[in-house]
Amino acid sequence: MGNAKEVSAGAEWRQGLPLVLAAAAGMSLSAIPSASLGVMMAPIEQDLGWTRTQISMGTSLVALVAVALGALAGLAIDRFGARRIGLAAAFLMCGGIALMATVGAAVWQWWSLWALVGVAGAAMPTVWISPVSRRFVARRGLAVAIALSGTGVSTSLVPILANSLVEQHGWRTAYVILAGLWAAVVFPLVFLFFRASAPADGAGPDRKAPAGPQPGLTAREGFTSITFYKLAFAAFLSMSAGVALILNLVPVLRSTGLTPAVAASIAGIIGIATITGRIIGGFLMDRMSAKAIAALSAGGAVVLPVALLAFPGSPLAAAGAVLVYGLLGGAKVPALVYLASRHFGARAFGVLYGTVNTMVALGVGLGPVVANYVYDVTRSYTPVMWTAVPFLLAAALLYASLGRYPTFAAPPACKPANRSGK
Repeated sequence: MGNAKEVSAGAEWRQGLPLVLAAAAGMSLSAIPSASLGVMMAPIEQDLGWTRTQISMGTSLVALVAVALGALAGLAIDRFGARRIGLAAAFLMCGGIALMATVGAAVWQWWSLWALVGVAGAAMPTVWISPVSRRFVARRGLAVAIALSGTGVSTSLVPILANSLVEQHGWRTAYVILAGLWAAVVFPLVFLFFRASAPADGAGPDRKAPAGPQPGLTAREGFTSITFYKLAFAAFLSMSAGVALILNLVPVLRSTGLTPAVAASIAGIIGIATITGRIIGGFLMDRMSAKAIAALSAGGAVVLPVALLAFPGSPLAAAGAVLVYGLLGGAKVPALVYLASRHFGARAFGVLYGTVNTMVALGVGLGPVVANYVYDVTRSYTPVMWTAVPFLLAAALLYASLGRYPTFAAPPACKPANRSGK
């Protein structure tokens, strides 16, 4: 049995690695707007005179669009295939980022472009992760983690790269260069290699949509399951609290007394740590309960706000806290995807996970704008850091309360007697 599993795992990687790399590239692109906003915040504020609340309101628009279109995007992925939707989403994302360089003094122009980014973001990460989740069986956790590590690449590189581009060319040119660099990498990889195929064990095809009903919950069963709501609310709480700090990490670190250069350098740690944490978490998810990993990831994230509150202005404390946050928090999204795939099954994964992802998007959208509103009112991020602690702990409790993975019976259309389709 063990040898068969190893053979299956090896075959999965040989056949599925290009798909994983293409998905990772797509995930990297999806993180560009949020990863760059912290660096762009101050120069945009100085250049156009907008408040930080107005600037970060764009992330809320992304969330609103994602909430409105998330389930529809999941249906489109199931019907038309992840590759087509992925290419379209990548085109809109790159275009939206590049066009940010053209905004004038009217803030509605800025918000309109974030809404365009939101249309692309409504399909992410579902469009990149759905084929990987279906394609891999024996090493699903690790495959999903590697694909999601693409965001860690952006989170690590973009703050430093964007800061350098802003200093040399200004924030407008910086947006154009970022969009061009990622477009040159993402489009060839997605076009050439983002082609889903049958799992290595021959479990079934994964092209535009699975052939026949797959094992798992129907959409109705999923939406009436307590597990669905535990996952959704845990995702919202952990994302809103975490992203409120991480998206604003450079200004948050600067508010504690660190210089812009030191803050940007420390912010770069989060990407490397996140990649490492995701890969380790993915490795462990194939061998132990993902709910324990998710709970530890959410609960352990409190180290960041607590350390910044306890040791303000200390580069060592800030760097250590960011490192620990990244290592623990890196497994958060892979664990959510893995838990969704195991608790929902493949039958309606696109719709169910796409809907859960709307809660992720809502947290990503509301967290930063509320944090910056608090800053505009109080001129401090301290209340935000205090609020993050109970949010993260509550998310950890929700993850820990999940039950065992269900065992799904094959739907009637998947049984041998019905394979003729009659």
